[in-house]
Amino acid sequence: MPIKDHNHKNNHINDNKNIAWRLLDTQVNEVILTDLQGIIVFKNKAVNKNQEISNDYIVGTSIWSYLPQIQKHRFQLVFNQVLSSGITQIIKHKKGDHWFQTFISPIAGNSNEIEDIVLFSYDITQQAQTEEQLKKTILELATAQEDERHRISRDLHDEIGQRMTALLMQLRSLKEIIQNNGKVDIEEINNASQNLEIIIKHLRQIFFQLYPPSLSKVSLPKVLDALCTSVEEANRLTIDLSCQEGIPDLQENQVTTIYRFVQEGLTNVVKHSKATSVWVNLDYSDGDINISIEDNGIGFSLPDIQEGIGLRGIRERFYLLDGSFEIDTAVSKGTRISGSIPVKKNI
Repeated sequence: MPIKDHNHKNNHINDNKNIAWRLLDTQVNEVILTDLQGIIVFKNKAVNKNQEISNDYIVGTSIWSYLPQIQKHRFQLVFNQVLSSGITQIIKHKKGDHWFQTFISPIAGNSNEIEDIVLFSYDITQQAQTEEQLKKTILELATAQEDERHRISRDLHDEIGQRMTALLMQLRSLKEIIQNNGKVDIEEINNASQNLEIIIKHLRQIFFQLYPPSLSKVSLPKVLDALCTSVEEANRLTIDLSCQEGIPDLQENQVTTIYRFVQEGLTNVVKHSKATSVWVNLDYSDGDINISIEDNGIGFSLPDIQEGIGLRGIRERFYLLDGSFEIDTAVSKGTRISGSIPVKKNI
């Protein structure tokens, strides 16, 4: 090839490279081009745009000299995988307070041999934070489920188990009296009957907690009435339920959220409040469905108490439905929790 043609071809290649690099400079994401040893041959402007999250990479230096030791080994392993396989690899890493996802890709020349490696980095901080929050929420829900299982297990063992044992002993005593032709005291039969009634009430409450009636087949006020009645009967508690007439039809997730709100709220009243009376109110106004639970218990200092997993889960449910959730309490002043959800009618 004549020298002139050869130089013309090289100039043409260089012009194309310059055009490509100028285009890469317009990218908001970081782009670094290296040779097969990791020596930087190009970097776009985004690489050093924010010194807080990017090192000052210099063309002609090794990319490995800018990476922390803990990331250097990882990057080199992935880099070598790209060289040997010719397949793009992805690595997630952190720089400062930001998370990045970097695509490490081979660039082949005219002979299809790998000549360069390009590192293309996206800032995925917001995505990573969302994923972490999702993981945290899933973990909290799993923990809440385990806590609920332990609580039900304790209820079965401590309350129902003991009463069933007492009932069994009473029935055995009555059997012995009858077998010996003795006279059965009506009070003993009454005691056994009372134990059985209490067992049935506690079992009914546990059934409601484990598997409430189909919320899609039974109206919400009726389901809440059954729930409040079961809690009231099992815990010597007066519960006044007020449901406004004409509540509009709600989406399934809205109904479930309100039901779980009342269930968790009443559970906390029974466990912590030492209340004798509870008021549950469901109403609809200005396009919002509103639910509240108020008790006459001991209350607590809100800043001094860490919100339990159950209430945090309920709060998240309301927020996911674009709603609101509030707790109003003070020592010796009782407690009121309330939630509100914008109504989106079924289509």
